[in-house]
Amino acid sequence: MKPFQQLVLQEYFEPAVGRAIRVTLAFVLPLIGGLMTGHMGPAVWISLTAQLLSNIIIPGSYPLKILILSGATLACAVCAMLGTLAGHSWWVASLLMMGLAFLGGFVRQTGNFGPGITVSVLLLYLLTLDHPGHWPEAQHLFVWVLIGGLLAILFTAIAWLFVPFSPFRRSVALVWKALADWLHAFYHAQQLQQSHPSPDPIDRLDEQELAFRQAMNDSMEWLSRKQALSRARLYRQVYQLVELRRIASQMANTLSALRTTIDQYRAHAHFPREGLLYMLDNLSRTAERLALSIITHRRENVYFTRISLQRSRHSANLWMEQLKAMPTSSSLQPAEAIRPILEAIFEQLEEALQILEGWISSRTDFTVFLRQFMISASIPQTIPWVRFSLSFRSFIFRYALRLSLAMGIGVALYKYFHIPHGYWLAMTTMIVLQPEFGATFQKASQRVQGTLAGVIVGSILFWLHLPLGVNLCIVAFCSFWMAYFIQRRYAVAAFFITIMVIALFHLLEPVTWQLGLIRLLVTLAGSALALVGGYAFWPFWEKYRFPTLLAQAIEANAAYLQQIAAALAGQRKTFQQLLPYRRKAEISNQNAFLSLRRMQDEPEAHQQNVQDYFIILGHQIRITRLLNTLGQYLRKDHNNAHPVPAEVLQHQQQIMQKLDQLMHETLKLLPTGLSESHHASAADDSKVQSLSVPVGEQYQPEIMETHSKEKHQWQLMQEWINLLVREVQGSYQAMKVIKERNENQQSERINEYQGKKARFS
Repeated sequence: MKPFQQLVLQEYFEPAVGRAIRVTLAFVLPLIGGLMTGHMGPAVWISLTAQLLSNIIIPGSYPLKILILSGATLACAVCAMLGTLAGHSWWVASLLMMGLAFLGGFVRQTGNFGPGITVSVLLLYLLTLDHPGHWPEAQHLFVWVLIGGLLAILFTAIAWLFVPFSPFRRSVALVWKALADWLHAFYHAQQLQQSHPSPDPIDRLDEQELAFRQAMNDSMEWLSRKQALSRARLYRQVYQLVELRRIASQMANTLSALRTTIDQYRAHAHFPREGLLYMLDNLSRTAERLALSIITHRRENVYFTRISLQRSRHSANLWMEQLKAMPTSSSLQPAEAIRPILEAIFEQLEEALQILEGWISSRTDFTVFLRQFMISASIPQTIPWVRFSLSFRSFIFRYALRLSLAMGIGVALYKYFHIPHGYWLAMTTMIVLQPEFGATFQKASQRVQGTLAGVIVGSILFWLHLPLGVNLCIVAFCSFWMAYFIQRRYAVAAFFITIMVIALFHLLEPVTWQLGLIRLLVTLAGSALALVGGYAFWPFWEKYRFPTLLAQAIEANAAYLQQIAAALAGQRKTFQQLLPYRRKAEISNQNAFLSLRRMQDEPEAHQQNVQDYFIILGHQIRITRLLNTLGQYLRKDHNNAHPVPAEVLQHQQQIMQKLDQLMHETLKLLPTGLSESHHASAADDSKVQSLSVPVGEQYQPEIMETHSKEKHQWQLMQEWINLLVREVQGSYQAMKVIKERNENQQSERINEYQGKKARFS
């Protein structure tokens, strides 16, 4: 029963089952109509178009979805007509395919819906190439495809009545869901580190922290704070959604501070780990309940969130009692360091819960439904226009050229040699060929595995000559699971697609094992063409792009550090003032991390310093986390803190200034052959030594006649600054190792070249 409940809860956040049902109905109903009326030809075109367009994921408001689907429907109808007219000539079909694929390469990079629209339009063009005709036939196909698109739009409009969620509300709920996943990863990380400390420079907890930043970025796409504030008088709920998003961002900052503080005491023999695990588990459940309350607007979920919050408070109090009893030789008591952070977490959770309780207490379910329906129809959104970057240095432009040439070759081979069902060749190339080679290789492997398994099962099934009704049920069954797995496990989706295709052909005429064999061979050829195209046609390897992304991460952290240094010097810095610098640092870290992941999937010949780069990026992520911790502490205690002694203040300012200089020196160590943005050479050793802060330095100034609380605060600040020193120096030293290794390798290549030249001369 518990897995079923988890599936239902997940459906609120990512409605995969609802989309699969919609896709299946849009696909099967025209087929049933065709069987009943005896017009299977038009029914197949209508059902294919409705299925393709219904399967497009458009994470926007319903009016925006309908607008985008309308444009996609018109594009599909026009391309179907063009394919019918061009099918007589192999060179006309190939040239037209190249032009459409080139445009599709740009559309594919436009939002989450880009790939779905590109596949739908180009696939219908490929299918109509196998049915060449003249103007009357082209007009008929135009009408049939148009009807299929209108059917997809109709099902989308019907879904609006059942799930009237606004995109921004769903995105805010997903932000809190990502926060719950982060807390859950925090819980598991503490469990694993108890017995098996993670040796990786970037662990699963770091990845989950970066995933939270991605969820925050996605939510910003749908509604800006400025838009929400301007519409607060009309729809107060929109403003409250922005407030919930702000609270989630603040809580993430507080969690970074909690993790940093816990890391200082975790290795202690008497550290109360079980109490920490109990508290993290309860906090994770509270955040998940809160996310569910945002998306459902149900009183019972808000009530359960209140109970979960009370349980979390109780577990936190128990853990604090254990921390107080923890023996320590340091004057820095863990309970005193952690208490203000936990207080901030529960204040933020309480504020979010009060907003939710204000939503639901005075409204009936029908009132909430109508309000959601109106808001989802009226929130302003920008139409995502396609942007054409016509420069060979553009990553998207290169991909568009690659896709155009590969699909043009595929269509030329298919039409010139009259390959049976040869449109599958170009179709496989279109689906497999991704912007990155690593993703292309993975897609090709999944496509071949799923097709092979589907051919075996499909051939066995239809060798049995099943009745027509059973055949139609197989089509519906495979359509549902194809739509469900298409975004989760593509190999499984390809398995169901293959069986569905064989079953669809069997509805039109009896099929033999030869159809499955042709499907497998053509899929292998299309995958091979995609791999050759991804490797040979103007690839853009990550080793050329990563140094620039790493430089952006270092620069963002340096700018963030300057703001924290100003706050340490006495300037008041609010959350909103620090937020742009924190956001830029976290986004830059995430972009660099994704680039490294892509580099791991590329051929070894095009990988360079991957492990060292992971170490450097791990330092940058921890630097951002330490700056978040310092910012959290400075904002919390700015009003009630006592004046910092001049000796302490001067020393902190000196360290922060040296760290800023050392981070800029680290930028100069970037490989000059790879980075186009930073060509400066490394500073000489004497200059670097003058900037460095000794790793072992633990500066503890003498503080006379002060209260223990103020002394504790200054000691805690100094601990975090010492950790920051270690991370900045570690990043510099790792970059220096890469620089020296590259120089040695270059020197060896020069010597080898000169030796060969001397032998030949």
